[in-house]
Amino acid sequence: MLSFSIMTEHWSIIDFQDLMKSILHGNRCIQEPISISNKRRDTVSKISFLNLLLSYNNVTKDNLLDVLSNIYGRFQHRIHELKENDIVENMMDCINQEWYEPDYMFTVNYPFSDDFFDRNTQNKPRYEKSCKVCEEIKHLSTIENNIPLKIEKEGTHPLDKHFSTSIGTCQESINYIEMNLEEIKRMIDTLKKEDMKQFMDLSIKHKSLYLKLSHKSEDDETIPENIHHIFSNYYHIHNLLLKQLIQYYHYVNSLLEELKERCQSMENLKQNIHAIAYFEEDDDGEEDDDGGEEEELLVEDGEIYHTVDKEGGSLVEKLLTFF
Repeated sequence: MLSFSIMTEHWSIIDFQDLMKSILHGNRCIQEPISISNKRRDTVSKISFLNLLLSYNNVTKDNLLDVLSNIYGRFQHRIHELKENDIVENMMDCINQEWYEPDYMFTVNYPFSDDFFDRNTQNKPRYEKSCKVCEEIKHLSTIENNIPLKIEKEGTHPLDKHFSTSIGTCQESINYIEMNLEEIKRMIDTLKKEDMKQFMDLSIKHKSLYLKLSHKSEDDETIPENIHHIFSNYYHIHNLLLKQLIQYYHYVNSLLEELKERCQSMENLKQNIHAIAYFEEDDDGEEDDDGGEEEELLVEDGEIYHTVDKEGGSLVEKLLTFF
């Protein structure tokens, strides 16, 4: 048993593997409140299945979709096992005929690819990295307003290449998240298209009906006592997974929309810096009388001056090298 705290009370909850066995074998209905007791065993409380999952220390809202998909996969494996039983298969065939469905409706598919969660764990880090780049560019643009009127002839704007790099990084993140978002949308459509009405029908078929349909006069231990709960639990897990996937879609989409706005903001800043007036140096001003040392830009206390870095290399370039 595991324990967790609600307010000042400490409660004991069922071991996770025992919980999985109980719902997969129909000994517990996930739509029913689950009883938990405090550590003194003198108080009992009711908790929903979803809140029970979130009570485990390693289950959070951030990985709840992963947990539900794992449970969903276990249920699909369990249903495949039941379908191999002739008595269960007989009941499924009968229900399929009652619904006059031309296609067999008890085919279940796992919609998640093997690397789905590995790829989608990168959505938020990529979003955060791109946001940081946007903020750094915004800060540099405020410093850029102090650039003097004259820069070397035919030289590019000091921030041009940094804008290009930052916008490229942001666009890569947008493309990555868009690709994942399209896959999530396809998965949502797949789950929505799953016809669950016959599983709902099975959720009210008790063991006795299986035996009667197969003309069994005696009990058959190969049929779970609460087989109707198994199909009921599968239906509710399917519904919970679909809802969580829809919520995750909107969460990722919100990251994408904000990232697009930030990227557009960088595009606007790039255009605005070219609106600041500056003149190109004349050819005869490119070299001085002492040997023609190249003039650079120096940033000091937020101000930018013409100077030469005696150790070699532009100081303004050093300021911008964190990209």
